[in-house]
Amino acid sequence: MAVGLSLEEVDENAVSDEDFAATMGMDMAEPSTSNASTAEPDPKQKLPSRETMWAVIQQQAEQIGALEERVGELEADAEKASTARKDLTANAHEAKENAENAREISKAATAKVNQLEAEIEDDDESSTTTGLPGGVDPATSLLDLYANCSPYQVKKRLVDKKHKKNSWRAVTAARRWDEFATWRKNGSGVFWTRADLKEAITAIDGEKPHGTTITRVWEKLVELGGSDVTEKERRVSQKQENVEIVAMDIDTAEGLNEMRYHEFDLLEDGAVTGGVTPVVTGRNGSGV
Repeated sequence: MAVGLSLEEVDENAVSDEDFAATMGMDMAEPSTSNASTAEPDPKQKLPSRETMWAVIQQQAEQIGALEERVGELEADAEKASTARKDLTANAHEAKENAENAREISKAATAKVNQLEAEIEDDDESSTTTGLPGGVDPATSLLDLYANCSPYQVKKRLVDKKHKKNSWRAVTAARRWDEFATWRKNGSGVFWTRADLKEAITAIDGEKPHGTTITRVWEKLVELGGSDVTEKERRVSQKQENVEIVAMDIDTAEGLNEMRYHEFDLLEDGAVTGGVTPVVTGRNGSGV
């Protein structure tokens, strides 16, 4: 310490580190600007073991694998969805084309049906009742025609060739009206109820028919009978509700058993003399 100077004066006259370094030709190290701690690590803090670190690494690897697999699934789903959209677009286009083709086919079919109906009407108008030999009366309906032909020929035509077994059942039931139909009280005619028709079909087939069979035979009886039969409702008794019946007058019913065409061949087109065709006439002589 300099003699005669106070402590404050000594401090004021002290040479700074920078001045001392400049005088001595020395470079001063730049002060550290890092915030990192230079403290020694705590010897009490232990690092994880290799087993622990390996377990963590394996777990992370499994998670990464699962994520990669999920990404692959999502990409596959996206590709399927894209393919499905393309397929739907193609199907929609094909459906549109099919609908257009169906409309064209429907138009052509309608035109053909109209043409056939016109031809049938022309044939009916040009048909006559003089084609039957021996002055045999023409049939008044298809039911009258088939009932008066040979049962063997009718079955061969309807069942074997045309596979119309319900038509065969209807004709056979009508022919056997005296066994299964119900008589009117005044004797003016007969009629069939569904119960009557069920009994007739059971006798024809040898077994009880299904309800659908009864309905279809009923429809064929009405269809083949034409103007010879009448479909309506009737109250059989005061205690019963109205029931559906197919009625026929007694003259028509008896005409079913005359066997007028028994010795004739049942032809498809009537081109051969002596053949009987399904072209029939009404009771007034007009074609039906």
